[in-house]
Amino acid sequence: MTSKQESSADASAANLAERLAELRKLNGLTLEELATRASLTKSYLSKLERGLSSPTIATVLKLAEALGVTVDQLIAKPDRANEILHVTPADRVPFSPSLERNGYLYEAIATARADKTMMPFIMSPPFTINEEQPLASHAGEELIFVVQGEMEVLFEHRTVRMKAGDSLYFNASIPHRSRSIGKKQAQALVVVGDRKKTSL
Repeated sequence: MTSKQESSADASAANLAERLAELRKLNGLTLEELATRASLTKSYLSKLERGLSSPTIATVLKLAEALGVTVDQLIAKPDRANEILHVTPADRVPFSPSLERNGYLYEAIATARADKTMMPFIMSPPFTINEEQPLASHAGEELIFVVQGEMEVLFEHRTVRMKAGDSLYFNASIPHRSRSIGKKQAQALVVVGDRKKTSL
């Protein structure tokens, strides 16, 4: 991650921490109550609110559902006037710094749009992964479209190898993780949609 990305990620983490605490208090919830709703530990939630840790995608989804808000309302203050939204690379919002996810980099797209049924973001998976780390799963369906490089998406009993132009669509509740392969770190457009929600 470059110094510019690290600075942006730090600012995003601070913003998320502030928004999380603000929304929890607006809902009249204690740390323990929100942690229980989101199936998290109180200590981990406390670290998130103090900006000492960054959430995974699954955690962001859980917190948004527990607070009754969209993911974008949680990670950034949206502008409801944006019905047609043009997003440049500089507009993306890092929301899970690589240092917290063993090399993963996530950048949210279209955070200014509040009412949408999809959660789009750019993902750059690491080359190496911790084999002891459990596979991730979350609600909804997921689409991965490789923009550059090559990567693998690993499921419990299957590994899918992908190159630029390839796409993968699957039930996101199936445990999975990904890694870059080849000479340069891959970059993929990922879209997560939850059929149970009208806003995500």
